Amino acid sequence: MDLLSVEVLVPLGFFAFILGLVYLGNRKKIHMAMIAKGLDPAAFEKEDKSNSSLKIGLFMAAVGLGILLANGITALGWLEKEVAFFSMIFIFGGIALIASGFIKQAK
Repeated sequence: MDLLSVEVLVPLGFFAFILGLVYLGNRKKIHMAMIAKGLDPAAFEKEDKSNSSLKIGLFMAAVGLGILLANGITALGWLEKEVAFFSMIFIFGGIALIASGFIKQAK
């Protein structure tokens, strides 16, 4: 490793380690306070992950469609390559995430 990457990676790793310790410590305190009040900590856990495969699938299909459309746009010469690829990936990826949100609300 060169000197610059060591100068950047070591402080970032240390910061991430401290952040993880603080997060886990606070989470433990919250769970203990909930138990002391007679509440079930499992009831307040993260949302159900049953729709995660749907969200990931929609997102990947939309990004693939965006890349395909961007390739066509650059072949026709309508936009520059970088602009077409970035814009289509973000547009179609965003549409997929919005659609997965609507699907989740409909259930």
